Amino acid sequence: MARVDLRNLSKHYASAGIKALDNINLTIEPGEFFTLLGPSGCGKTTLLRTIAGFNQQDFGEILFDGQRIDTMPAHLRNIGMVYQDYAIFPHKSVADNVAFGLTMRKCARAEIEQRVRSALNVVQLDGLGGRMPHELSGGQQQRVALARAMVINPQILLMDEPLSNLDAKLRIELREDIRTLQRSLGITTIYVTHDQEEALVISDRICVMHGGRVHQVASPLEVYARPATLFVGTFVGTMNVLGAFEPGTDGDVTVGSCTRRLAAIASQRNVTLGIRPEDVVIAPCAEDPDRPDRDDDALRDDDAFALPSTVDTVTYAGREAWCRLTLPGDIRITAHVHRPDPSSLPKPGQSMTVTLPLACLHAFGADGARIA
Repeated sequence: MARVDLRNLSKHYASAGIKALDNINLTIEPGEFFTLLGPSGCGKTTLLRTIAGFNQQDFGEILFDGQRIDTMPAHLRNIGMVYQDYAIFPHKSVADNVAFGLTMRKCARAEIEQRVRSALNVVQLDGLGGRMPHELSGGQQQRVALARAMVINPQILLMDEPLSNLDAKLRIELREDIRTLQRSLGITTIYVTHDQEEALVISDRICVMHGGRVHQVASPLEVYARPATLFVGTFVGTMNVLGAFEPGTDGDVTVGSCTRRLAAIASQRNVTLGIRPEDVVIAPCAEDPDRPDRDDDALRDDDAFALPSTVDTVTYAGREAWCRLTLPGDIRITAHVHRPDPSSLPKPGQSMTVTLPLACLHAFGADGARIA
């Protein structure tokens, strides 16, 4: 296990006018599973490759356990790397692929054989050492790449979107295996992905990046529940953006025809409000004769925005449904319905009451930073 410190790391591509890395400062703790998450072009792979030694930063330092390593060539950094495209040698057997790093280090034959057997056992490929890569499934090939990275006992394990070429079911299975394996070995791991769900499930902490900058570093729970910026809120999961508002001096905000007081944003200017779909409550309008009794769910008037709406679309997906609605002021939002009863789902064109609990609202300032 090793601690990784990145200090003022910057990488510019002057010819293209791009700041791939813009003054990155991060600390990854020993044994931590740390995920770099963001859209394509955000700088996450550039950062990973800079740590690996494949890219050279323009400014800043990279330290492992307090020792600066960014002046070392890649092959001396004691890093294991797992690539998106596996990068296993097609002309070598599974065992020879796994043994490659040990062979380059001129380890003894007996030691190589023992460590290769152990690594194949760990990734559940016992007995497959004699096969060629083309005789393996995609998931098995990725396990070979993982075994090859681990067999050298690296200080740091780097993984660059290793599951992106696999089908959805296999991705879920293999990500759980990777997490279990990483915990058992205790290797400090830096993992790159653009898949928000994958990052939430697999990580100890997540670093959300955009435009070469770090927007938030926190646990999966905090990143989702308290996004530090509007970008994080809309990128990690789904967030309904209600629009930009100018609160009164006491925090009064009007959404549609409904005014409520949000003390946390009093005297702020140009405040953007958002809410997660699972926090949106929908029910038939009060005048609807088929409206179910909702006394148990009733909220005091000052606890929420209660607004009329019209159903645009309903998407049923078995264990959940998604209702797209239009509010006054042409505000469009999505409501998530857990374990829906297909017979009671609203229909397109139906009038509904939408309740937005004030406690569930997220507020962001003009610069996109979280206010409340």
